[in-house]
Amino acid sequence: MSDSAFSWRQLYDQRRAIQQRFGKIWDLPIAKRYSSVLFDCGRDGMQVLEVGAGTRGLEQRLRKVWPGVVYQSLDIDRSAAHDFYRWEDVDVQYDLVCMFDVIEHVRPDVAVRLLSNCRGVLKPGGVLLATTPNIYHPPTFLRDATHITPWCYDELGAIASLSGFQVQRLLRLYSDSLLGRLIHRVVLYPVHRGLGIDFATHVMLVATP
Repeated sequence: MSDSAFSWRQLYDQRRAIQQRFGKIWDLPIAKRYSSVLFDCGRDGMQVLEVGAGTRGLEQRLRKVWPGVVYQSLDIDRSAAHDFYRWEDVDVQYDLVCMFDVIEHVRPDVAVRLLSNCRGVLKPGGVLLATTPNIYHPPTFLRDATHITPWCYDELGAIASLSGFQVQRLLRLYSDSLLGRLIHRVVLYPVHRGLGIDFATHVMLVATP
């Protein structure tokens, strides 16, 4: 689906399909960090593209676990060194495309184009990993003035589906001390749910072409 053919009705229909498949936000499994999901999805020697890479901090994390990883970055910010600054210059197929806290910075129609570009550079059997602030945890989204679109978990899955992906997993990300986890996940859980405010700061998408 191209951005010129973006349909709000199709987004709504896909959102309902994601809700029916994955349930409510409280039904999503919790992972401690995005890296724990990432390392379950990959292997040493694989080719990885990070979209919206910023300072390329992911590269060091990957090399500590996968010394033979082939890492490349794409970012429109030319003040930092990246392998690519435009999608038109990407001439490699990747095993894994990572897009962490990027999609909330663009409009829905642009998100379709962005995700379609990600799908276009993935090898058959490749994996897309994407995170975005959890709108049920308002401070995470609202603290950044450059955030444009708040993506609920079901809308994140829906926009990925409209871009040609098969949604494999949707998760919540939450990292805290043992005591913090006990308080939020057990003691305060009824309060969180009653108020519609989650303790998990981000949601994470795992999808395949």
